[in-house]
Amino acid sequence: MSDTLTLPVFELAQTLPGRFRLPARMTVLPLVDGGLALVSPIPIDDALAATLASLGEVRFLIAPNLLHHLYFDAAIRRYPRATVLAPPGLAHKRPDLRIDRTLREPLPPALAESVDVQRIEGALAVDEFVFFHRATQSLVVTDLVFHVLSPEGWLTGLVLRLVGCHRRFGQSRAWRLFVKDRAAAADSLSRVLAWPFETLIMAHGDIVHSDSARDARTMLAAAVRWVLPVRAALAAGAL
Repeated sequence: MSDTLTLPVFELAQTLPGRFRLPARMTVLPLVDGGLALVSPIPIDDALAATLASLGEVRFLIAPNLLHHLYFDAAIRRYPRATVLAPPGLAHKRPDLRIDRTLREPLPPALAESVDVQRIEGALAVDEFVFFHRATQSLVVTDLVFHVLSPEGWLTGLVLRLVGCHRRFGQSRAWRLFVKDRAAAADSLSRVLAWPFETLIMAHGDIVHSDSARDARTMLAAAVRWVLPVRAALAAGAL
């Protein structure tokens, strides 16, 4: 077990169209040089901006997949000097946004000093990138898994039941539609699971900390086990 610190996170009680209530989270990645990277920015008012300023200078804004961009324009306006990183397809989906670099390119050195990144291949509809913050041994994902234990509203509960994530840690069944190349996805997930993370932070739901009762890596492996066997089968020549 590690005694490293937990990453700063900030929560949003988000209500989407149809009164679908889904908690959302912005994760802050502190960098070696004292700067900050914001993953999946939420609305940032003056009070939150002051809190962030007390932690360091916001130097990077990261859209981690093609679905988390609702509050990105406001974040760019608040931090015009920050470097904006996003999946390659977001420029087509949101031509109004300024995007400085795609996450397919090597990370800027100031970010790469502290963070590793892995694209979840084979699922271009969502095109999610996940991040390992080395100093805190934290894995930061977005929609790869959910952990909403106390859903608010009947619609939220219904939707989470339909996707198989109601009051439990798990991956939405929608990923079975997103993933078009299971072997590529399995290879990506195997790389992610090789990272020595002890904390798993997702955009929606309770954070998972490894302790004597549970292990974050084991929980993630169980959630994505439907895709992982394909890689082993291909290697063995069974498919």
